[in-house]
Amino acid sequence: MLPVRTTGIHQIGASLIEVLIAMLVMSFGLAAVAQLMAATVQYSKTAQYQMVAQQSAAQLAESMRANTDGFMANAYIRTEPYASNRAPAAVPACLLPQSCSSSEIANIDKAELANMLRQSLPGGDFNAQRNGNLADIWIMWVEPTSAASLAAGGANCRTPSMGGIGEQPRCFYLRAAL
Repeated sequence: MLPVRTTGIHQIGASLIEVLIAMLVMSFGLAAVAQLMAATVQYSKTAQYQMVAQQSAAQLAESMRANTDGFMANAYIRTEPYASNRAPAAVPACLLPQSCSSSEIANIDKAELANMLRQSLPGGDFNAQRNGNLADIWIMWVEPTSAASLAAGGANCRTPSMGGIGEQPRCFYLRAAL
């Protein structure tokens, strides 16, 4: 009887192709995790900008409520076209705070808000209008270019305030009753 030959090849471990495929799958997974981390950072920054805009609009509305004479005299109206590179506003000064007129107080409030927005938001600016006893407030800023797809512009922007600009700002809109 002839002995039956069996091949003594027993595979132990993984082949080179299996290792390369595993590394390819792992690299796709790591790339996806890196993109997720970048998007998370960008979304948190966008949320921070929206929070600053909401607080700023509420602050202006409270200033208007505290100075109803200035509001009724249309001293809080600001309808300048949006400009992301506007120079800091000069804050008017009253000699004595007790002797400031309601219009002077409104001008101080507007200048301080404009300067705070320029420091807190990229390209920060605002507009305000009066509609009877209602105040319409728009806080505008420019998202970083990597977030352009996160809804730049939008229904909250007041189109006349945009002018002929090249960049579309993000807008936060607040209507406050006084």
